Amino acid sequence: MASTFQVGVSQSSVTFYHIHLLTHQEEFLLGDVLEGHTQLNPSGQIAVDEWQQIARAHQRDIELDLWTVLPNGVRALIAVVNNDAQPPGSYSLRHNTHKPRALSSFVAGFKAAAAKRINLIRGIPGAPVWQRGYQEQRIDDPQTLTRIRQLLTNQPKTAEIAVSAPCNPNQLGHPVE
Repeated sequence: MASTFQVGVSQSSVTFYHIHLLTHQEEFLLGDVLEGHTQLNPSGQIAVDEWQQIARAHQRDIELDLWTVLPNGVRALIAVVNNDAQPPGSYSLRHNTHKPRALSSFVAGFKAAAAKRINLIRGIPGAPVWQRGYQEQRIDDPQTLTRIRQLLTNQPKTAEIAVSAPCNPNQLGHPVE
């Protein structure tokens, strides 16, 4: 049975996914670690820009929770919105067992757009930027969601570039800088 939390504004249910995308051969393509902190390079800034832009394009189906761009990839919590799965005023961590098409579409769109722009500045069109596929974990309970949020929140202290605020069930999709 899915865990459900009551919220005030949302008319949708969401399913959270923890995803991890890696650069090709886990190359530090997006930044460098200096004195324990990641510094974005132009490719890393492109990754940040494209992540936010693709999220806006998918805003009907996808809400960004916490996310980070690392020197060799992107880690994120993403809320996939199911606009007709739950009655108004409910919030669910899980509504089915199938990976939603919106998540695959979001990741594919991000990887394609970011790779194209990154390769333009590198001067090597068509070169691989990302590893094939990505790692994902559907979040089935509030404790796991909390643990992964803590992991992503603590990562900035070691090798973090960009983080948005976690989804507030009452106001999904409002990142804090």
